[in-house]
Amino acid sequence: MTDLSPRRLAGIGRERFARVLGILPWVLAGLLLGVAVHIVSVFALPRLAPDDARARLSEVATVNRLTTLSGRASVVLPLADPAFETAVCRFDLTSGPLHVRAPVTPHYTAIALYTSTGLAFGAINDRAATRRVLDLFVVTQAQRREITTDEDETAADNLILVSPTTEGFVLIRALAVQPSVAPLVRDQLASQALCEILTPEMAPPTE
Repeated sequence: MTDLSPRRLAGIGRERFARVLGILPWVLAGLLLGVAVHIVSVFALPRLAPDDARARLSEVATVNRLTTLSGRASVVLPLADPAFETAVCRFDLTSGPLHVRAPVTPHYTAIALYTSTGLAFGAINDRAATRRVLDLFVVTQAQRREITTDEDETAADNLILVSPTTEGFVLIRALAVQPSVAPLVRDQLASQALCEILTPEMAPPTE
């Protein structure tokens, strides 16, 4: 006959509780390992992907020089909006700060900055511009310490952005509300936008 006395039941409860406590560290270890693998994969995949943004752009864009994509945006940049004309500039800040300029086109203009692996670190658009052109400077942390300006450094047309990496790329996008306007917007980007490394005499003033 099975002993179901309170003492026996208490003993069974303690045994089960002990087994649960013995399993718990393994469950927690499994959860922590899963979280660690997930985090590592999220950060590693952009660097390991064979067809990442850096690889695609290296085929069409020269370093520190602006290139208009003119119909190739959807190939180089998947899911690109066909209503936008796009120009791209791969940059390398080893030789100095980068000067990026984009004209304020009739409908909408935006500049976005990315690291070489495609992580965004800055963006502006013409809604905050006070002039007919957007000017910004991309610098490393060391270069930023050497630069000062007399103007508002956070204004959309005089922005200084610190890049977390020495290499990356810039996208300039301009909206063409109708297909017939696209050639005009494209020509405006090609003739007025620029992306160039500043020489010492061209750099923003230092203290």
